[in-house]
Amino acid sequence: MRPDARQLSVVAAVLVSLAVVTGCTGNADKPNLDEAARLLVADGDKLLASQDIAAIGSATATERADQDSEAGCLKGQVQRFFRAQGNLTGPPYKQSPGNVAGLMGSWLRLRGYNTTIDDLDLHDENLGAAVLQHPTTGITFFITVRNGQKPNILIVGKTSCYEREG
Repeated sequence: MRPDARQLSVVAAVLVSLAVVTGCTGNADKPNLDEAARLLVADGDKLLASQDIAAIGSATATERADQDSEAGCLKGQVQRFFRAQGNLTGPPYKQSPGNVAGLMGSWLRLRGYNTTIDDLDLHDENLGAAVLQHPTTGITFFITVRNGQKPNILIVGKTSCYEREG
């Protein structure tokens, strides 16, 4: 049986509608570079000020997404970084790096981030790690906690890559 013109126009209308909806929803929530940098700094600052960090040590920001970087991007693209470092309180055996990285990762998960890599993937008694990414903003945080080498806490947050403006 051959479809008639009316059926073809209905199918075409549905396909066009789906293309418009998926095209709009794919980028509607993603911020531009400046907005992503503000969100990155806000989330990084809140993480550093959290009770979770205060309970295990302290960390301060060393870079606050204030300049474009081409590192890790394709030619003509840039991203921004938030970096922080600090130390655990007490002797090295007091804090488990895996538990500390997990605690900071939990804090980010409660704010909508998804775990990409966690300590179970990279387990070591002297190293804890977690990588989390926000599904709509594309912001990624890398958390590394280590014993025996200072700084003990290293946090790197980054935006997605964006086309360079200008």
